[in-house]
Amino acid sequence: MNVLRSSIIYSLFTSISRIFGFLRDILIANFLGTGMIADIFFIAFRLPNTFRRIFSEGALNSAFVPIYSKLIKDDLTKESNKFAGSIFWIFLFVSSLVVLIIEIFMPYFISIIAPGFANDNDKFTELVKVSRIIFPFLILISVSSILSSILNSHNKFALSAALPIILNIILIISLITAANTKADFLTFLSWSVIIAGLIQVLFLFIALYRERINFLFITKLYSDNIARFAKLFTASFFSSGLLQINILIGTIIASYESGAISYLYYADRVYQLPLALIGIAIGIVLLPSISSKIKTENFETINDSIEQTLLYSLLFAIPASVGIFVLSDQIITALFERGAFDRNSTLFTSAALKFYSLGLIAFIIMKIYTPIFFAHEDATPTLHVTAINLVINTILSIVLFIYLGFIGIPIATSISAWISVLWMNYYLKKNNYFKISYKIIVPTLIIIIVSIIMYFYLLFLKNYAVIYLSILQNNEIIFLLFSVLSSIFLYFVLISFYKRFKYSEFKKILQNE
Repeated sequence: MNVLRSSIIYSLFTSISRIFGFLRDILIANFLGTGMIADIFFIAFRLPNTFRRIFSEGALNSAFVPIYSKLIKDDLTKESNKFAGSIFWIFLFVSSLVVLIIEIFMPYFISIIAPGFANDNDKFTELVKVSRIIFPFLILISVSSILSSILNSHNKFALSAALPIILNIILIISLITAANTKADFLTFLSWSVIIAGLIQVLFLFIALYRERINFLFITKLYSDNIARFAKLFTASFFSSGLLQINILIGTIIASYESGAISYLYYADRVYQLPLALIGIAIGIVLLPSISSKIKTENFETINDSIEQTLLYSLLFAIPASVGIFVLSDQIITALFERGAFDRNSTLFTSAALKFYSLGLIAFIIMKIYTPIFFAHEDATPTLHVTAINLVINTILSIVLFIYLGFIGIPIATSISAWISVLWMNYYLKKNNYFKISYKIIVPTLIIIIVSIIMYFYLLFLKNYAVIYLSILQNNEIIFLLFSVLSSIFLYFVLISFYKRFKYSEFKKILQNE
């Protein structure tokens, strides 16, 4: 399946999932706002989700898919099933062991990741209790990650993208139920996460059964493939782990400022949407595609494929970054400003979102670059890059937090992301994995120029249009919809004048297998 077409399928289901995710966050903002209860849930929920980003979007997928995809391509069904079965049971055991250890030492663990809570005994105790309920979700995430990677390797991307819908729907139901029954929000939300995880695993097993992919009872604890996996996974785990340490460092620092964790969470949720739709979607489908081509196609062909993917990612990423930057206040107002989420919450959250948007393009490029290394079974460069990112981000976050408060964290995150892109580009060129050619420069400049025009158009709408169009006055939702839709229309009308981005050309790309 063509990379771009697969990415669109993945993005479609991700979009639906994100819609439900935003509805969930709108309800959380309405009922919990940016206070103590919201901070507690976000920290507790972040713990297993940190591992989700390591496993499902990081180490496991990056190490498993290249090996498994090649076994499938070579029609080695027995070997591929042995490999998948072994990895499944290993990860089930390891994740269960990690959960057991963390559950026992949870108070000490919480003291490390949220030291700002230590001065409030009630707040600290509640966080420990909620974290103990939610953290076993890690086991379910680990299982889901393996099963999703297997399906992705068979070009079945839809279900893995659709799975978060289940989580979001169940959390929405629990929020509404808790509000109507005046029950404990934290307890309802915590147990809902576990129930959703169980249902996700069930759906994946059903999908694998229907595809007649049988691996559970075919295992081999050691083989050359497992040794290759271990090597790739170790490097990827540390690189992905270092990246997640960046997030945890942000949480640690933010815990010293009341409400900061919530501000950063809501802002993160918004900018993660285009990141998931563009970067993660393409990254997930690009890895098996490149992995299967390495042995059969020359460097120039693969380079052209990656370059095309990068270019069309920039086509969407650059205007998305511009739009979020200009409309950050309107986005947060329309999505969250109601109930317990007041105007001050909006101002602080939108400021964080504005600075996160400056790094969005870099994050998307990183999601495209990373699979290239793993397709070549070379994870070492990503480890080096992530280590550099960790050091820079940590130093910048601490320094900027001292002078600017929590807003220094998204600034540091964006700066370190761009530095990482430059380093990754250097390693790709050095190892002859990918080299940006001159033919991409002109179309990229066209995208930038048109995005600048869109930027001034949005500024005009914000500063002047509401004066003359009464329907847009005092109605943030209508204004946001009008601004987004009209700017998208303007962008693609202008970009269509450049032949490279004609719809017919894009359609032709999608139809190629």
